[in-house]
Amino acid sequence: MAREVKKGKRDLELQLARALADYDNLVKRASKEREEVVLRATKGFVEDLLPVVDSLERAQEHLKDKGFEMALSSLGQVLRNHGVEEIAVSTGNKFDAGIHEAGAVVNGGKDGTIAGVLAKGYRWKDGTVLRPVKVQVYGEKPEKEDEIERELERGDYA
Repeated sequence: MAREVKKGKRDLELQLARALADYDNLVKRASKEREEVVLRATKGFVEDLLPVVDSLERAQEHLKDKGFEMALSSLGQVLRNHGVEEIAVSTGNKFDAGIHEAGAVVNGGKDGTIAGVLAKGYRWKDGTVLRPVKVQVYGEKPEKEDEIERELERGDYA
């Protein structure tokens, strides 16, 4: 009988240990899922906000207003506080399809390098690209594209 009691006690201790481990795993999984939901919501909001930031920056280029500049600076700080980083790019950098989007091809420089920036790009602090940098890339424009541009300049193409 003492042996049966010890076995029963041991079985209950094992069940309790399993239940505690299951509970611990549940808490960890719920916490991770909550973080993922918050990240998805934040990412969606930031993606919707970036075109507004672009518009405000274009407006500031024309207005040159100190108050507007301070508001833009504050907005940029809020984005950084939430893990959003601007992707740095310079003319002459090598084109990288992982962080750049070719918006136009232009003649004149070393093929495959960046000729100019058309729109800023952003990424999360973990490196995930939110929006690639839209750039002009040096390279050979297709013959058809050159012909269309010439026709547009002459007014022959409608």
